[in-house]
Amino acid sequence: MTRPLALVGLGEKGFLTLRIKVNGLGGHSSMPPAKSSLVYAAEIIEKLNNNQMQARLIPPIESFLGKVGNYMSFPARAAIANQWLLKPVLMSTLSKSPASNALIRTTTAITMAKGSDALNVITTQAEITVNFRILQGETVDDVIAHVTKLCEGYQVEIENVSAREHSGLSPEDSRGFQAIRNAMEKVYPEAIVSAYISIAGTDAYKYQIVSDHIYRFLPLYLNQEEQRLLHNDNEYIKIETFGKMITYFKEIMVNY
Repeated sequence: MTRPLALVGLGEKGFLTLRIKVNGLGGHSSMPPAKSSLVYAAEIIEKLNNNQMQARLIPPIESFLGKVGNYMSFPARAAIANQWLLKPVLMSTLSKSPASNALIRTTTAITMAKGSDALNVITTQAEITVNFRILQGETVDDVIAHVTKLCEGYQVEIENVSAREHSGLSPEDSRGFQAIRNAMEKVYPEAIVSAYISIAGTDAYKYQIVSDHIYRFLPLYLNQEEQRLLHNDNEYIKIETFGKMITYFKEIMVNY
């Protein structure tokens, strides 16, 4: 893409963190069993990593692809415009990039693993911690069922550490979305405003009790280097960017 993208989140993914306790034979490392609990845990990790949830295109991402496709190379435009024929190729391509893969499926991230606390002891119970970000159309229970199926044949205990279902999807053809588009035309006229899905959790879900029109958007123009600094050392935004953000919110408040 050669033009900046203003991506408005019509919804956000849910999340689920599971702790999987894997049981097996323990003992001294001088007489190891053929497979210890940690080896079983490693096999489960491989199963989780190799058997991801199914890739799907939800409405905001279909809208996003249709919007940005006009500004992409001919092969990309052809794949997006002819999904009846090239959808498998499109989905395979999107799956290869972490950023686009997160938009088309419930993601699986192995975040922690624990074995023995001693160098020469084989533990009877190993632990795996897995974090899922749940795409619209699937639920916490769906993911737990998926994990339970993959763990068949192993002695495991599956603990739900934390969870939240995904949000609803706000409409794109609304006054609120148009207000965002109008403000962006004044502040960042070169930007392509498109529907999107927020892959991380935000506080916006708390507004669902009062409205079906919730839009997750912050008009911060960030280059690749600045994006890498998010939640990192020396995180910052330019003063000019900060000023434009203030101008954007002024436009929203005055004109809505």
